[in-house]
Amino acid sequence: MNSDETEIYNRSTSFFNNTIRDNMYRGFYRIVLDANVVLGHIENNLEALSLSATDARVQEIKGEALLLRGMAHFEISRFMSHSPGYSADNSHLGVQYITSVDNAIGQNRGTVSQNYANLISDLKEAESLLNTTNSKNQYYANKAAAQAYLAKVFFQAGFGPDIDTAGSNYEQAFSYADSALTNTSAVFDINLYQGDTGTERFAGNLVDNNNTESPNVETIFGIVSESTANSKGGNFSRYRTDLSISNTTIRIMQDLYNSIPSTDKRKALLEETDGEYFLNKFNKGILHVPLVHYTELLLIRAEAAAETNSLTQAETDINLILDRAGLSTISGLSKSQLINLVRNQRRIELLGEGNRINDLKRIGVNETSLTIRNAPWDCNGMVFQFPATEVFTGFIQNPTGGCN
Repeated sequence: MNSDETEIYNRSTSFFNNTIRDNMYRGFYRIVLDANVVLGHIENNLEALSLSATDARVQEIKGEALLLRGMAHFEISRFMSHSPGYSADNSHLGVQYITSVDNAIGQNRGTVSQNYANLISDLKEAESLLNTTNSKNQYYANKAAAQAYLAKVFFQAGFGPDIDTAGSNYEQAFSYADSALTNTSAVFDINLYQGDTGTERFAGNLVDNNNTESPNVETIFGIVSESTANSKGGNFSRYRTDLSISNTTIRIMQDLYNSIPSTDKRKALLEETDGEYFLNKFNKGILHVPLVHYTELLLIRAEAAAETNSLTQAETDINLILDRAGLSTISGLSKSQLINLVRNQRRIELLGEGNRINDLKRIGVNETSLTIRNAPWDCNGMVFQFPATEVFTGFIQNPTGGCN
């Protein structure tokens, strides 16, 4: 494990440059900048291009840019600030929500309340502008992609104060997940976890398959590697066990490995070497990356349904996942039993996909004694520190102190 990874693992809140953290931060804001450049041209330069704001493709491009801007701000906010509900009114500091190329430098942080209002505004406008099918292809942004990210935003808001007047956070998460699953052309993949004859969520072993393998059928919105020379998002080397275990710095916790029964087909995604546990989900050099997929939306709908007492719907959704994994389906569970089951299945299904820490911080708002690797869910080290290059007059950094 290199020094950057050690700092993250130890939940340090150093001001000093951390290549992994800082590059991630800059990468998200590069997406924001690119989106704002596109939106600026739509706002100011259409006449010079002999285009109208009502042109179908112009509206589609605007919707795509708004979706990407909202997505990037949402993801960076989950790293750099605590979840909604950390403060009673979401007045704790979030991130800079940048909506113009003119204020890309020197903008102070907004509150989480302001961030989520901006997220909802961008994503709802994207939803209104995008059609069910993108004119390019199914993997470009479409209405279901915007609805899926609205579901993710409301789901993350979870137990915090309601962030929209249309209903509670979990009611909204359920509604948008349901809409996305209805509108998407993606389908539930019954062939996952079927061994050599099955499919993979992170599909695209293009080197072996002559650039012909398509993204997984569950992909609602994702990063597509078009060829072996165009491997968008395909670097998961720190997870990979097919290269060298000595190069694999991401380990799986023993309690998770032990909790998955041998009859669970997903156990094959994990392997044990010399008493350590690894994930082999990303064992390929070039792959397609689903940013939001059908199973994730099922899990959001299931947990949100249970939280809002729609237990039959929650059972229906989770039984699809249990049955595919080769496990017994369930019936008649209590609300709390069902929520615990869905959360456990979410942990297994989304392993390595960047959700677990955010789930725990969401749950901690309601279960305040919750700990994460023996530290309080809300300690300072549960959020990243901003890069040292971000410091300017008036900018407030995250607190130091880690979780010790």
